[in-house]
Amino acid sequence: MKKLKLFLLMFVLTIGSSIIPMNVASANERTDAKLSNGEPNEVGIDPAKLQEIDAAVIEAIESGVTPGAVVLVSKDGKIVKEEAYGFAQKYDMGELLKNPRKMKKKTIFDLASVTKVMGTTQGIMKLISDGKLLINDKVSDYIPQFALNGKENITVADLLTHTSGLTPWKPTYLYADNSEEVLDYINQLPLEYPTGTDRRYSDFSFMMLGFLIEEVSGQKLDEFLEENIYSPLNMHDTMFNPADYLNQRIAATSWGNPYEYKMIDDPNFGYYVEESADMFKNWRDYTLVGEVNDGNSFYANEGVAGHAGLFSTARDLATLGQTMLNGGFYGKTKLYDEEVLDAFTSPKRFGQGYGWELNKSWYMGDLYSAETFGHTGFTGTQVIFDPEENLQIILLTNKQNNGPLTSGSYRSTGALSKKVANIVYESLN
Repeated sequence: MKKLKLFLLMFVLTIGSSIIPMNVASANERTDAKLSNGEPNEVGIDPAKLQEIDAAVIEAIESGVTPGAVVLVSKDGKIVKEEAYGFAQKYDMGELLKNPRKMKKKTIFDLASVTKVMGTTQGIMKLISDGKLLINDKVSDYIPQFALNGKENITVADLLTHTSGLTPWKPTYLYADNSEEVLDYINQLPLEYPTGTDRRYSDFSFMMLGFLIEEVSGQKLDEFLEENIYSPLNMHDTMFNPADYLNQRIAATSWGNPYEYKMIDDPNFGYYVEESADMFKNWRDYTLVGEVNDGNSFYANEGVAGHAGLFSTARDLATLGQTMLNGGFYGKTKLYDEEVLDAFTSPKRFGQGYGWELNKSWYMGDLYSAETFGHTGFTGTQVIFDPEENLQIILLTNKQNNGPLTSGSYRSTGALSKKVANIVYESLN
């Protein structure tokens, strides 16, 4: 069966018109380089221009966009910029701390939806490379109960492209106390729209991908990713549910969950749901440090979910980023086949990749190459990878610790990411 799936994978990757236009540099241009520290001049970057990042980030901090940030830029396997700014925690439930905790290069961040691509998508790529899963496999072939209410034909590709028809968001924690109950809740859901007819960014699609990884691998999602992705790369600061002793290294996020409370309580805010916020009695009333901000991950999935829950540092993310820029290799470690990576990072339905976002100038800037892929997270995290330039730009912030605006929303770090990305590209000689 494994050999058959490997044959089918290579067949689909070779001739499938909707699957595979290659977009990452060819194998003979690739190296297995590991990251190392370097100077901008070594890789053709103007150091004076690159230094303008400092002013851009400081301006964002002073204007209240975020209390702090970490920026990492690497080119050709050389880290040419790694800097921490501001504070990892400035407020406790709205009260300004007398001694705010400084941001450091090794600060660990709640990645929010960056989990989708640096966690879940990595796991799916690994399973496909190993011949244990195919991109057009039906999810119900592995999780039969998922077929209920018109979901029997949803494929792995449908979930990865946010075209499955599953709802973008619902408060599962009103009905589920653990991941098994969440899976049952999703299995019972009807489609919100016909599969493949629209792209509606959906946390539920990636929750299901997380459950699919668990079903195929026989391991919990966090255990599978640790064993197959993070541990082989020595990414020791990447994890779900960080231990309490790490709290002093973790950037603080929100003051409880006011945003999600308002999503349920206010019918005109976010996604309309019929439920009442008072149905839930376990709202957090403290500043979150080391607990995932996302309610569906924390309250209902015990911190481990396919859509949110991963914590990491800029340096660890850069290690995984370089592995992708290397075509799936990092030193002597191979995570997955280059052909699979190419498939996932090239345009599919509605111009987006499998899991990966493409052509997002609002945070990628104006100068990225056609091969660039990336993602963002609700907590203020951004990752950008450009294979043509062998370049990665990582911007991690803790914007939620400044508190929400009067509207209930948080400030966006997209404009800051765009400015940083433009500076980086303008610095290339």
